[in-house]
Amino acid sequence: KPFWLKALKVVCSGPSAVAPPRALLGADGRLAGGRQVCVVWLCMSTFIDRLVFPAPTPTYSRETFKKHLCWIPWNEAVSPDRMDDERFAEGIPCLWLPAPRAAGVILFCHGNAEDLGMCFPFVKHMRDQFKMNVLAVEYPGYGLLHGVSVCEAALKEVALTAFRFILDDLKVAYEQIILFGRSVGSGPTVYLASRFPVGGLILVAAFASVREAAKSLVGGIIANVLDERFPNISLIGNVSCPTLFIHGEKDSLVPPSHSVALFKNSRARKLLITPPGMEHNTNLFTDAQFLAVPAINFFGLPGYQQECPPQMPARFFEDGRQQFLLRKSSRRRSTAGRDAGCGGATESNPWFFLCGCPTSRAKQREGNVMEPRRGATHCEFDPDSAGEAGVEAGLAHEITGDPSSAARDVAATAARTQVGEKSTGLDSPRTWTAWRDVQEFGEEEINHKLTLA
Repeated sequence: KPFWLKALKVVCSGPSAVAPPRALLGADGRLAGGRQVCVVWLCMSTFIDRLVFPAPTPTYSRETFKKHLCWIPWNEAVSPDRMDDERFAEGIPCLWLPAPRAAGVILFCHGNAEDLGMCFPFVKHMRDQFKMNVLAVEYPGYGLLHGVSVCEAALKEVALTAFRFILDDLKVAYEQIILFGRSVGSGPTVYLASRFPVGGLILVAAFASVREAAKSLVGGIIANVLDERFPNISLIGNVSCPTLFIHGEKDSLVPPSHSVALFKNSRARKLLITPPGMEHNTNLFTDAQFLAVPAINFFGLPGYQQECPPQMPARFFEDGRQQFLLRKSSRRRSTAGRDAGCGGATESNPWFFLCGCPTSRAKQREGNVMEPRRGATHCEFDPDSAGEAGVEAGLAHEITGDPSSAARDVAATAARTQVGEKSTGLDSPRTWTAWRDVQEFGEEEINHKLTLA
């Protein structure tokens, strides 16, 4: 029996279950090709998933790399559903290897069938060889990152979260970031490089797509039925940064023709290296011509240096659960304060007392401010007793506890009185009486002076 058919029997006995595509379903919703087609499709999909993402048994613990193991929190913009979920409170385990005075950072995405514990010697050697900071991210379902099912979307999610962490928390510029993807790690790195203007891209044993890589293992007919994963061949044309392709000629898992196709479709500055004696899992630092010499010459490493290089905050070296609880408590307090502030925003605003009338709060609580107040004294305007009426109105409003309204009424009464006097002229009885008294006083004074004379 062929190799892929033997693998089907092993994979079909597993607990995984994958829904068949609609192409295999008939009009009645049942399988068009029968039960055998369903079994073949389910087994092949699970087989490809296990082949692409074969998570090994964790090779490291929390105490293995205490100086380098850090926990990156989930990004609210990338993973909003995981921010408030306690199952993901620890964050994403990563390895941080700083280099003295190095301004750039290499974001490393490891290959399949390995975790951070297995690739730590390679990452450490790369830091020492290139003199650059290195951040290696773990995949869902690998190592210490539990509770997240491994798939294409999950790998992109953790890679994008680590990339945003470098930008937002480590304060590293786009052009100072080099993406490094090996094997399955080429999927998320090409995805990031096609969306952001990074400084460089290194692809080792990359594939054109998972479907194309599966054709050499299970055949073209079955591979075409599977859903596409990581279509690097369609994204590489959007990459604008310098790209280095490295693929061994003895690679039997992913043929070197994949990197050749990616190289031809790339539009950026590029370089293709195909070492004759290199296989898929060959250690790249066993020969300087595999990686070290081409990368140093192509990118001009180690690149920029600065007196204040990126520093990983100390809180990220601890378990992220404590930070999760603090962040959740802070959000709860801010939400409670915001809810309480909505009801008393008017009363707590200091500008309200300077620019507004405090008594309007009492009017708002009573209901409609246009309705007359019960028990209040109503005053009518009388031209003959305007002064007394204004005083009485002011006293009445003072008793009812509305000083601003009283002042306005007094001013209005006085103004109406003055206007009334000006408009009446000599026709007003009061004005005529006053003019007559003045005339009589003037005549008496004249007669008195004539008598003295």
